[in-house]
Amino acid sequence: MPNGELRIIGRNKRILNILTLILVLGLGLLIRKELIWYVSRDWTGFFELWIREISQQGFKALAGDFYDYAPAYMYLLVIAAQFGAKSMIAMKLISVCFDFVLAAASGLVIYEIRKKESLAMLVFSVVWLAPTVISNSSMWGQCDAVYSAFLMLTVLFLIKDKSRIAMIFFGIAFAFKLQALFWLPVIILLWLYKKIKTIDFIWIPLMFFISIVPAWIAGRPLLELLGVYFAQVGVDTNRLSMKYPNIYYIIGELNLSEWYTHAGKFFAVGVILLFMVALIYKLTDTKLTPELLLFICYSEGALALYFLPQMHERYGYFIESIAIILGVLCVKMFWVPVAHILITFITYSYYYNYDSPKNIPIFVLSLCMLALMLFMVYKTIVYKEEGEVKGYETAGEK
Repeated sequence: MPNGELRIIGRNKRILNILTLILVLGLGLLIRKELIWYVSRDWTGFFELWIREISQQGFKALAGDFYDYAPAYMYLLVIAAQFGAKSMIAMKLISVCFDFVLAAASGLVIYEIRKKESLAMLVFSVVWLAPTVISNSSMWGQCDAVYSAFLMLTVLFLIKDKSRIAMIFFGIAFAFKLQALFWLPVIILLWLYKKIKTIDFIWIPLMFFISIVPAWIAGRPLLELLGVYFAQVGVDTNRLSMKYPNIYYIIGELNLSEWYTHAGKFFAVGVILLFMVALIYKLTDTKLTPELLLFICYSEGALALYFLPQMHERYGYFIESIAIILGVLCVKMFWVPVAHILITFITYSYYYNYDSPKNIPIFVLSLCMLALMLFMVYKTIVYKEEGEVKGYETAGEK
């Protein structure tokens, strides 16, 4: 018996996509509404104190050195501080807005590659409803969606071959979070292959400088503002990993931290350098497709996170979104974002239940992350356009 038309919408796929989008948006907002009243330790230990300082002194409070986040994010806290007793909710809602931007940018990335609205809607939906995305903003109250949204916009405009706009967004991402530099090797690789103009690099420090000007005007010394990220590097040195499941939970996150901290950084740089050299050899006879760029972004970020010391459980946020796009592009690899997000969400639960026993030791999670990372690095190195992506059934094309 042949299929009939759907009630109300008939065979109009665009209407179906719009209705699905509305339902997904509503569902994501309802979940966030239930979690948004949670008071995290980051709120009581940091954000609440910072907002209280801002509430007492106004914008001039940014002249002080009481905060160790980039000034760009502090401006958002200045907005949140205007809501008084509801400032925690306001702060979380700001991050939720960037959840939307990240999900939308992720959808646009796959639309730019496949030109299919249904796939763009699917990626948007999965990113918007991803447990780590929801938890990071509405429950934890963190801001990883902010810089990740700008990183995803960077990827979008790199795919569009608009390097100036891409570097502006990368500069904004860096202005919000030092961790944006994890993907600087990818930017340099694209520059080597003339995908990025040399003059466009000026936008990275320029956007950072623009971001610190208001705090400078407020009264904080320029040298302190220029060195705000150097101050961040010097914290959390008593542990080799801050619950990110990487190599330091295999060797022991408290084992010889004073020795491994600096050596680990040089080792991580060495691993990334070898990976970049392997890619250079590969790209001598392989076209740099948008799909390969996504593989590179994931693998390079995963290597940095796995071998750099003092990584927090939240730092894999951006590559989880990249993994979702790859999982939709290559449906046989959809297990990758599922596995990665599951591992990360378990570490999130350890943050929320700090004093409770860990059902799965982080050592085990580190081994799982190692296997996942090695698989993706391998898939990146052996990537062939016809075999890796076009040969797969894309979600929605089965």
